[in-house]
Amino acid sequence: MRNPARLAADLSGRPLLLREASVPVLARMLGLEAGDRPTGFAGFMASARKLLNGRDEADHDVTEPSAYAPRWLGKPDDQGFGWTLKDGIACIEIDTCLMAEGFGWGDTWYHGYDTLAAAYEEIAADARVMAVFEVVQSPGGIVDPGLPELAALKRSIRAAAGGKPIWTYARDAYSAAYWIASQSDRIIAPREGGVGSIGAVVAHCDISGMLGEAGIKITAFKFGPRKTDGSPFEPLSDTASETFQAEIDQCGRWFVADVIEGRPVLTEAAVLATEAGCYFGQADDTARSGLALNLVDEIMTERAAFAALRDLVADTRLPNPAAPAASAPKETEMKRSEVLAAANRAGLPAASIKKLEAEMPQDDKPEGEEGDDTAEEDTPDDEAVDGEDKDQSEAQKIAASPEAVSNPALANAAIRDGLTLAQFQGQAKIAQSGGGRGQLQAILGNSARLGADTPPKKADAGLDTKAIYAKRAQRGKPARA
Repeated sequence: MRNPARLAADLSGRPLLLREASVPVLARMLGLEAGDRPTGFAGFMASARKLLNGRDEADHDVTEPSAYAPRWLGKPDDQGFGWTLKDGIACIEIDTCLMAEGFGWGDTWYHGYDTLAAAYEEIAADARVMAVFEVVQSPGGIVDPGLPELAALKRSIRAAAGGKPIWTYARDAYSAAYWIASQSDRIIAPREGGVGSIGAVVAHCDISGMLGEAGIKITAFKFGPRKTDGSPFEPLSDTASETFQAEIDQCGRWFVADVIEGRPVLTEAAVLATEAGCYFGQADDTARSGLALNLVDEIMTERAAFAALRDLVADTRLPNPAAPAASAPKETEMKRSEVLAAANRAGLPAASIKKLEAEMPQDDKPEGEEGDDTAEEDTPDDEAVDGEDKDQSEAQKIAASPEAVSNPALANAAIRDGLTLAQFQGQAKIAQSGGGRGQLQAILGNSARLGADTPPKKADAGLDTKAIYAKRAQRGKPARA
């Protein structure tokens, strides 16, 4: 179990990427009764002690994230660390306040940026996963280095980067939760859903007046005049106010930059214009509509969104490149110089262009080229060619195709993997629509999935799942003065 006293210390005085109205959720998580009123750090610590004293040592906490599996989804095909596999789609749910480190609290799992990253790394490495369906219902969380790291990880493995399509279904995606959602290829929401709160907040509670009325005077002996900046036992100083505001402004700039990076449809001006407000998925008043403000891409029910992604996945299951391609009308072959010029225009890497040069048939050289002593007849279009010549011809066609100009990385991968022009064009069409088979998947092939059911390493023998993960995820933390 996560130490509640440490959790209280972590949350007190930290900038929050959280809806202001959702702060009571954190209080309830710390075991506060409805009538309790936490007061600054002292209140958090008191509630933590109360929770510790009320727990029985025999109580057991969940040891890993619960997996998304609504009844309508049917029986999952498999389960990983906090995600389920269904019809080639990895389904993952983010449904609590977000912490730096995931942990179990009673029968509830509170998501951490570290555990979400671990789940996404596992999903990316699983060759069976063709796409990701992320369901978000979270008010946000705390500021921590793990949040931008998670955002960067999602961007690196999504379809826009040549990976797997990641769709977010935003029941409620506010603040830190929207930061995460904005890194998906597509955000879908119900009309009544919620998005936004692109901002940060930190609160200070001054109880010095109350203590004075009670006849209590607290004197702090400190080394460094700003050591007690932000203390609830004294009024907030000008330097403390400036520091808090500077921290919040910096957090906001990081937040806005990542949202823009994740959603090119948004500009900095458009994001700042939201003023960290919260918006419906869709509203009659466009000024209050997430869809109108480009915070979401489409309005749909959750089941319909999953079905649409499943249809997209079905379209991405391309024929085996080794299998004979269906016969198609013969195309007039381009000359060597034309193919190479097209490859250069498409921006293909030098290695791919060199490969094309080496594989170019001799009779494809233009007449009069230096070193061509004998003119040979071109092979008629209807003349059968062997398998090697056919592969070379397909590589040339891919390099010269219009799709290669807009998808040079995809064209390079297609030439490398020996795909036909038709297969490459199919991939390019899917990629343009926001889907597609990822380069990561092609590289990994049928590699083993990393998951809770993977046989433990010899060094981990005898450890349970929680202990193995804790050992794997352990990292140093700066000491608090």
